[in-house]
Amino acid sequence: MHLFFVSIIIPESHDGFVFVDEKENNSNNKKSMPRQGGINWIPALQIFSEVSTWIFMPIILALIAGKALDRHFGTKPTLLLVSAGVAFLISAYGIVKSVKKYAKKIKDKSL
Repeated sequence: MHLFFVSIIIPESHDGFVFVDEKENNSNNKKSMPRQGGINWIPALQIFSEVSTWIFMPIILALIAGKALDRHFGTKPTLLLVSAGVAFLISAYGIVKSVKKYAKKIKDKSL
């Protein structure tokens, strides 16, 4: 992954403005993330997207599958409710797993 940082330097000069395009390809620092305003926001977005995926994907798939199974077998709300319950359990497991993973990462970085 290549990180590109663009800096604009505007010195006082009679010739005009100077623009500098700075590329950082430090192989030792590949795990560092770009910062916006001094706050490292990329890990927060990764956590948010992973937890959101664990919330929405099982529920959406369960609702689609439950409705189709109810239509096929003629059991109006039963299989929909069962599949929603199973999806809830899957979501809870995935969220706990993700949070433990990121908590371990944060704990390891703080040591």
